[in-house]
Amino acid sequence: MALTADEVRNTDFPDSGFGRRGYAKQEVDTLLDRVVRTLSDEDDLTAAEVHHVQFGRPPIGKRGYDEKTVDEFLDRVEDTLLNRTGVTRGAHQVPAARDDSPTVTDAAPVGESVPQRADL
Repeated sequence: MALTADEVRNTDFPDSGFGRRGYAKQEVDTLLDRVVRTLSDEDDLTAAEVHHVQFGRPPIGKRGYDEKTVDEFLDRVEDTLLNRTGVTRGAHQVPAARDDSPTVTDAAPVGESVPQRADL
């Protein structure tokens, strides 16, 4: 279900658990302000920007927002922004990395010398 600017504006995140620093609150709040402005047609934040956002950590001794809760909410924000453009979620996902390195086929077999440029 698509989020509204009011829903984003009224979102509260719990603090990170004891012993965890979480995400820097000011950075998360700044992004949410941009989301509200975008949903109000006053900014142009994209789903890709939300997808790739990285937050810093709060100062040592301070607790930030719970990472899992923020990440789940940002998934909903990303879906809402995608729906506004008519693009599907799979259209901008990065493909999986290659499992194995390609085999080198132009190496000389063991014991043979590699031809030098002057020999060619």
